[in-house]
Amino acid sequence: MTTNKPNTRKEILNRARIIFALVAIFGVYITVSIFRLQNGMEKDFSIKQERKNTRINKVFGIRGNIYAGDGGLLATSVPTYDIMWDSRVNALTEEHFNEKVDSLALLLSINFKQRTLQEWANKLKSLRAIGHRYYTLLTDVSFDKVRELKTWPLIREDKYKGGFWAVEKGKRMYFMGEMAKRAIGYTRNGVNVGLEGAFDSLLRGQSAEVMEQRLPGNIWRPVKIGAGNEAENGKDIVTTLDTRFQDITQYALNKAMVKNKADHGCAVVMEVETGQIKAIANLKRGKDGNYYESMNYAVDQFMEPGSTFKIISALALLEDGEAEANDTISTHNGKIKFYDTEFKDDEHNKAIPSAYTLQECIEQSSNVGVSQLVNNAYKDNPKKFIAHLERLGLTLKPNFDIPSSNHPVILEPKHPLWSGVTLPSMSIGYATRLSPLQLLTVYNAIANNGALMNPYLVKEIRQNGKVITKISPQIINKKICSKSTTKALQQMLRGVVVQGTAQRAFKECLVDVAGKTGTARIINENGRGYSNKHMASFVGYFPANKPAYSVIIVINEPSAGDIYGAGVAAPVFRDIANKVYSSHLRIQPELIAQEKRPLPNILNGNPKRIETFLEDLDIPYEKIDKKAELVSAEIKDDKIILSPLSLKKGLVPDFRNMGAREAMLLATKMGLNISIEGYGKVYKQSIKPGTRIHNKLNQKLFLKP
Repeated sequence: MTTNKPNTRKEILNRARIIFALVAIFGVYITVSIFRLQNGMEKDFSIKQERKNTRINKVFGIRGNIYAGDGGLLATSVPTYDIMWDSRVNALTEEHFNEKVDSLALLLSINFKQRTLQEWANKLKSLRAIGHRYYTLLTDVSFDKVRELKTWPLIREDKYKGGFWAVEKGKRMYFMGEMAKRAIGYTRNGVNVGLEGAFDSLLRGQSAEVMEQRLPGNIWRPVKIGAGNEAENGKDIVTTLDTRFQDITQYALNKAMVKNKADHGCAVVMEVETGQIKAIANLKRGKDGNYYESMNYAVDQFMEPGSTFKIISALALLEDGEAEANDTISTHNGKIKFYDTEFKDDEHNKAIPSAYTLQECIEQSSNVGVSQLVNNAYKDNPKKFIAHLERLGLTLKPNFDIPSSNHPVILEPKHPLWSGVTLPSMSIGYATRLSPLQLLTVYNAIANNGALMNPYLVKEIRQNGKVITKISPQIINKKICSKSTTKALQQMLRGVVVQGTAQRAFKECLVDVAGKTGTARIINENGRGYSNKHMASFVGYFPANKPAYSVIIVINEPSAGDIYGAGVAAPVFRDIANKVYSSHLRIQPELIAQEKRPLPNILNGNPKRIETFLEDLDIPYEKIDKKAELVSAEIKDDKIILSPLSLKKGLVPDFRNMGAREAMLLATKMGLNISIEGYGKVYKQSIKPGTRIHNKLNQKLFLKP
């Protein structure tokens, strides 16, 4: 009989040796790994761990302001704060917390009514119980409220004793309501609009890198900022906009849009000599029937301009010697065919004569006359006509401060869509696409005796209150045509208003105007044929004898009856011209100074700003003796008397007779949520003055000119 015991013992010993060897190898591996980690040799692992628990975040300084040319604040970043709490701060004992928590909860419930006293107390205690770190207790708290918070129990004991501290943020505020809203613009989720978007890199300043560490609950806290790498505040930009002109323009356009039940429209006011944009309004009808700034039509909408283009056709004919202002052309009883397409003149309820001069073709907006003259002159060499459009810069995308996502369309003779009808169609404002701003630039050049100015909206860039860049007017073309051609075009545009299609619209105008009406059919959405919708326009300048401002009005899809530029757009131009002329002394050289000039109505507001305004206009006034944040102005004994307005902390102020800007600034200071309806000055407010302010109080202000 045999036995296996010796073999079994040997096997056990061999297995034990193998296990021991494996354990020894594993132990050596762990020892070596620990040694390498402690001595920074395992860089990949260390980097992975560090990346998992730390990150580099970018922070920016305070975003720069946007100002109007007259000093008004259009956009600014108001500092707001989030209140953070570290319930596990070492210096905060349980005894001290329990002693103060109820008092703090009481103050929070009084000032921040989203929770009751008991809810605030329970919230603080539960956060303390679970040891929550870096909890956001409050958001968007104003500077004045933070200053008050720092007097409350626990919060006043700073970050290291009470665990509370404030994190500053920048909240963007706009002071013009719907006025120039699209031109001012915004930056949001990578979308850049208007000046805010175009000048974002300047406005936002330089960023700084902040290292942040991950805490339990996926909360990140800042650890350090690199030495010498601090965020730099953004630069300020000063626009050419005039808040008075903007108010006048926006109101006049809105009034016409409502009256004519139009879909959308725009209006632009430009200074003739410089090309500065003084006002730009863009309105679109919302679902509620009201009008809002939702797209920059003046810059972005490229459409067939219609009859306002005819002055460009006249420029080409005159400059090339193809026609004189008094040359006549047959009207063919108001109808003519080019191949299979019929061109017609609108009778405007009057008989069409047998012939028109070139001057009369412009005055009466004759499609038949202008198309014949251009076709006869350029049908064998259409590039000669298009060369004039090139010299006017109409074939290029405009070089404007607010870039456009679209571009002009001017067909060339070699284009597949070119036909025998293209040239006559182009001559009367069809078969081509231009923006309102492009067209205004041409009319501005005619008013400016031939000098073609580049329109611009930003005139200065400032840093810390100092001008670091000044933008000067830029001439694109010193002479778009000869002096005699310019003179003839000016006479034609004046004739449109005196005895042409715009005669009726300007009967009650206070200032002499020159300009051109336009009415164009709108292409169907599918691009085939024309719809029954129209675009009405008027573009020109005033005063006619010494032009100061050029203006374009474009109103799309009027649906209340009238569709013509003379009845829909020209009245807007007239209203703007009347109000600008009556309030702007610089363009009234013919007015005789009276012994007693009327004193202006001054809105309630900042005393320093009001005093500066009165001194600039040499208006006598009586200063107030004591300091005041706001003052009212009253006319008495041929001078302005300034009186301080009382503001009571915690009570709704009286916003009446304030401008939108002053009202917004005051509301922010008082901790009110505010919305504005209308334009001009405040005449009514939704919450009575003297009402106690609480956290969810929403004040609505109603404005009118």
